[in-house]
Amino acid sequence: VKGYQYIRTAIMMAVEDTAPLTYITKQLYPDIAKLHRTVASCVERSIRTAIELAWNRGSRSKIYEIFGCSVNNKKGKPSNSEFIAMVADHIRLNYGNLNNFPSDI
Repeated sequence: VKGYQYIRTAIMMAVEDTAPLTYITKQLYPDIAKLHRTVASCVERSIRTAIELAWNRGSRSKIYEIFGCSVNNKKGKPSNSEFIAMVADHIRLNYGNLNNFPSDI
């Protein structure tokens, strides 16, 4: 899934600086698109699809570990920006930065 690479890039950017999350469609998607030689609309759609797959097929225990009480089956999956922000926050809070993040996750 191409969206995985885009999410990975977005999370890495968000761990370093949360400002792009404020302007996700105007800054984050275009920046990711430029890095991956595609267009922002494809980045947005691919991220949405990857989140949908992860949310529906992923490990429930890992989802609860990262998203905690914000997991609500009635509400459904989080938006792209919510997903990216929460994973970036989880990394920042638990590991400090990407240098301390375990490679086996």
